Amino acid sequence: MGQTIFVVCRESIEALLVIGILYAWMDGRADATTGKKWLFSGVLAGFGLAALLTLTLIGVSDLLGGEGRAWFEIGMLAFASALIVQMVMWMRVHGRTLKKELETGLEKSLQGKKSWWGVFFLAMIAVGREGSETVMFLYGSLLQLGTLASYISFFTAVAIGLALAMVLFYALQLGGRFISWKWFFRVTEIMLLFLGSALFLTASEKLLSGPLAATDLPSWLYSNMWDMSSVLSDGSIFGNLLASLFAYRSQPIGWDVAVLGTYWLVVMVILKWQSKDKTIAIAQVTAEQV
Repeated sequence: MGQTIFVVCRESIEALLVIGILYAWMDGRADATTGKKWLFSGVLAGFGLAALLTLTLIGVSDLLGGEGRAWFEIGMLAFASALIVQMVMWMRVHGRTLKKELETGLEKSLQGKKSWWGVFFLAMIAVGREGSETVMFLYGSLLQLGTLASYISFFTAVAIGLALAMVLFYALQLGGRFISWKWFFRVTEIMLLFLGSALFLTASEKLLSGPLAATDLPSWLYSNMWDMSSVLSDGSIFGNLLASLFAYRSQPIGWDVAVLGTYWLVVMVILKWQSKDKTIAIAQVTAEQV
């Protein structure tokens, strides 16, 4: 439930950020009434895209049987983990200039043609992208829905996530009196990377217990590395929350440690490379200006 709340909240805020920029941009225009109709039509179309992806993933999963379904689930969880890392990288590059880029693009699309299709597609892509990412991140949770209680719990978490997103977005819009966008994205970027590690670990555990079950692997991969269950079991409410959000395991085996170590090593290398590349780009721009 905690994972669902965080993912829905974080992705909803990103979608609200784009929609808020579009709404504020057209609010002072003479033709704002027409533009807002296109804006909200794009929002509805975005929800339709996300719903279509949800139905497609569930349908494909139902069609596959046995080993095929196991590989599909592993692939989806691993892809969701990679998507999180890519999203963090994208926000680190475009976060500061997003408002300017959107407004510049909209002004160009309206020059001469007076067409609102640009607003429609931006809203649709914003909502559809964040909604699709939410579906991808929560794919494992969606597969576990079967009973009425599970559906109630899931959609309650979704509702809480949406409500939190609205409150946080409002607080962020008020400015630095509560919390700044800079710190919000910095904190949630870290949490997203931990969520990526949790999804990657879940995928690897499915791989170990499924397709690799009959493989002769080194014994240390199956050995418990330490035992924290007496302090905080991952079967408890709080421990389960840490497990779903931060890949916590109270009794990790060698496989868990190796997988998480590999994940964080790759992430650190990628982010280091991105920071270095960004520094070089800034230095080149500065040199050209001089």
